[in-house]
Amino acid sequence: MDFGLTPEVLRAGLIFFILLFASLILRAYAQAWLADRLGDPTPREEGRVTLYPVPHIDLFGTVILPLIFIFYLQPSITRAGIAFFLAWTNPVPINPANFANPRRDFLFTQFAGFGMSLLLGLAAAVGGGLLYGANPLTAELFLGLIAINAMLMFLDFLPIPPLPGGMLLRHLGFMSEETYLAVSRWGGFAVLIAFNIPVTRGIFQTIIALIQYPFLALFDIVR
Repeated sequence: MDFGLTPEVLRAGLIFFILLFASLILRAYAQAWLADRLGDPTPREEGRVTLYPVPHIDLFGTVILPLIFIFYLQPSITRAGIAFFLAWTNPVPINPANFANPRRDFLFTQFAGFGMSLLLGLAAAVGGGLLYGANPLTAELFLGLIAINAMLMFLDFLPIPPLPGGMLLRHLGFMSEETYLAVSRWGGFAVLIAFNIPVTRGIFQTIIALIQYPFLALFDIVR
């Protein structure tokens, strides 16, 4: 039975997964590190201030679901690629009571992953641009990293619990704690459904393309 998994598709999919996996682990590490620096020892006590991936992995959200997305949608590592997927790591345990400014610092920690994706996108744009002349194929890996982190930054601001954007609504008082917890149970399914509705998918593609644009522009400048 042919599932369309040619050697080229398998190669591209596995490369995509490795880039996504590394990005997810770095984002989780950034959140744990920032919480620790802001005065909360909980992530360090739970072994989360580490680049060792195992403590950060959620088997379904970090491995199984991304692989389903990758090999179902079969994303290519190309300049014009728009990456669609849903992925997450184990939640980083944080106790806001340990922060000097609990509301502000907790908000900072929730968007530490966004900051890491921003840094990864900038590094990929510069690195890919510098390597393009020497090896265009290697440069494509950096473009894939840009696409992945643009998608992660997009997910960060979707106003759907338990994503950081939904947490922001709760933090700003637009959503009660009870509503947040209730919606969190189905938030992932809502995103999956939205991905498969042509209108919302088109809107998502436009927003992700806009997020990618500054990184691709920097890539062109460096190249």
